[in-house]
Amino acid sequence: MAKQRMIVTDDQLLIDMNLLFNAIREADGDWEKVEQDMKMYLQSIQNMVEEEDEEDE
Repeated sequence: MAKQRMIVTDDQLLIDMNLLFNAIREADGDWEKVEQDMKMYLQSIQNMVEEEDEEDE
């Protein structure tokens, strides 16, 4: 069975801890950059959903 690594809801990213800590390691410990990246990722997904909802109207 495939393992879920990330779940996206309307206002949250639920992310596997391994993914999160790997991202922090790749950013040389800059957790604030990783936090900013995750917030930008969530915002981009929210924008895609909003655009899709507008197209459906």
